[in-house]
Amino acid sequence: MNGPRRHTPPAAQEGTGGAFVRPYLLTGGRTRPRHWLTPETVLVAGDGRAGPGLSEGEYQQIVQLCRQRHRSVAELAGTVHLPLTAVRVLISDLVDARVLVLSVTAAYTPADSPDSAAGDRPTQQLLEALRAGLARKWSDAEAKAC
Repeated sequence: MNGPRRHTPPAAQEGTGGAFVRPYLLTGGRTRPRHWLTPETVLVAGDGRAGPGLSEGEYQQIVQLCRQRHRSVAELAGTVHLPLTAVRVLISDLVDARVLVLSVTAAYTPADSPDSAAGDRPTQQLLEALRAGLARKWSDAEAKAC
C-alpha cells in the first residue's frame, strides 16, 4: 500500500450504523431549527457572507445549490444525502447569516390555484418569510414585541 494509511473510526465505517452519528455532529447535537421550515419551503441565495463555520462541507454545498436556482428544503436534503431534520438545522444557520433567504414569491399560493384551500389568505410560509425579512430590517423589533 502506497501513501499514508488513514484510520476510519468504527462509527463511520459502512454497515455499522454510523450514518446517524454524522448528521448529529454536523448540527452540534441540535434537532430543531430556529426558523419554521417545511419540506416545501423554497430558498434562494441571499447577500450575506458565510462565516468560518458556515463556509465548508454541507453548508457550502447547500449554498451552491441555491445559487443555481430556487430549491426546496426537501430537494436540498435529498441532494446532500442528509436527513430532513439535519438539513433544516443547517439551513436555519444559513438563514441567520443571511446567506440563504426564504423565497417570498414562491411562498404565496394564489387564490385561484387548485392548491388554495384557504381562499386568498397568505400561506404560513409567506408569513414566516415576511417575519424573517422584517426581523432583518429591524433586528430589535422582535425583542420589543415580546
